[in-house]
Amino acid sequence: MLRRSDSATLSGPAAGAVLVLAALLLCISNGRTVVALAPWWALTFLLRFVRGRGLIAGLGLGAVVTILTAWITWRGIIPVPGSAYLTIAGSFGLIFFVPFVVDRLLAPRIGGFAGTFVLPLAFVTTELFTSISSPYGSWGSLAHTQLDDLPLVQMVSVTGTAGVVFLMAWFASVMNWAWEMRFSWKRVGFEVSIVVAIFTLVHLMGGVRLASRPRNATTVRVAGITVRAGEASRIMRLLDPDHTPEELKAVHNASAALFDTLFQRSEREARAGARIIAWSEANGLLVKQDEPATIARGREFATRNGVYLFMALAVATPGSPRYENLLVAIDPDGRTVFRYHKARPVPGDLEMGADRTIPKPVEGPAGGRIGTAICFDMDFPQMIRRAGRGRADILIAPSSDWLEIDPIHSRMAIFRGIENGFAVVRPTNKGLSIASDCQGRILAAADYFATADHRIVAQVPTLGSPTFYGAVGDLFAWACVLALAGLAVLAQGMRRPL
Repeated sequence: MLRRSDSATLSGPAAGAVLVLAALLLCISNGRTVVALAPWWALTFLLRFVRGRGLIAGLGLGAVVTILTAWITWRGIIPVPGSAYLTIAGSFGLIFFVPFVVDRLLAPRIGGFAGTFVLPLAFVTTELFTSISSPYGSWGSLAHTQLDDLPLVQMVSVTGTAGVVFLMAWFASVMNWAWEMRFSWKRVGFEVSIVVAIFTLVHLMGGVRLASRPRNATTVRVAGITVRAGEASRIMRLLDPDHTPEELKAVHNASAALFDTLFQRSEREARAGARIIAWSEANGLLVKQDEPATIARGREFATRNGVYLFMALAVATPGSPRYENLLVAIDPDGRTVFRYHKARPVPGDLEMGADRTIPKPVEGPAGGRIGTAICFDMDFPQMIRRAGRGRADILIAPSSDWLEIDPIHSRMAIFRGIENGFAVVRPTNKGLSIASDCQGRILAAADYFATADHRIVAQVPTLGSPTFYGAVGDLFAWACVLALAGLAVLAQGMRRPL
């Protein structure tokens, strides 16, 4: 009868210690609290436990730990109560654990160093299908935890986030393999040296990409503006069919005051030299009947000041159950270059989805091209690639968050800029407003909860950097899917023990 190698198993106390370490590290590996190095070692210890115990015990206890830690990790980020939260967060934990199941079933049969590729291929495959099919898009991707390592994340310009995820999971798998070999240099030294060389090369090439950015690039002054809605926030009350005429009048007056403030602050930024001015998501609250006059006011403002104005509007039709989440872009000639209706509403929100994809980029100042998306759109890499294919140089992404997803949601948006080679300007209501260049450097930032002045002003490069990922998309990820399928076929012919 085939037996597993003693070096691959863990004793009871050792297994418990490894599982506890994995659980503790998982709590700071994603979500509200992220320590960049934690997920690398969380994957390592969790894999060591799953591989070191019997099939049922390893997978069963491993799944329980990932579900429990997901309940901790995603609290407040998934804004639903009670059992609904436990179900959604628990599903995040189970999806995260799927690659470990695949690895446990295939890698021991393949054996040797070749078996180390199962986990990273499974992680990439799982995240690819999740980002395509999940209503939450790329939320939960391990790659988003690594933004502080800019040389590393430059590889997403070639592979998308799949490349970073692959390296993180491969690190864990190689460490586990070396652990099973009792860290004998004679048995693992050659392969480990190759892995170290690959990791070093990735960082080196990322550093070269960062260093290659010209320092004298042409820039344009961009301002992002957020104004507290105050009484105008009562506009959502009008979505109920039983609102009163008095409420409608009060909301109209509050909305008018809000727009006076938005235009006054936009005027201040235009006089200071801003050529592009953007409001945060849905900051301009108004009733449908006031929309034409408000847009006409925006046209007059843009023409008079010679600016590109991005008016982020929440348009409520009294009695309608949902509101329109719009971005109206006006050029210095007073032309509406696009009227974009947010394509990806947040699940459970009252916003109304309309457009199927983001607009094509348009000509902007100093020869740059401007693209746009609204908040949650940025969590869908396949959608944002349209801006990359359209050679956008700057992407304006008005957004609105809440405390628990500040700053992770803004940091996720920066990845879309690196992937596609454009700067990202994200004025954010109740979150972190940021402007970053096409390589992920933060040019300006203002946290809504830490400052009284909710604006950002940045000199943003007008020339982006077209990327391989922007041209070919998830080619690397799909190659990983095919490679995993090949390993699965190979494992079927093996008779090594599980």
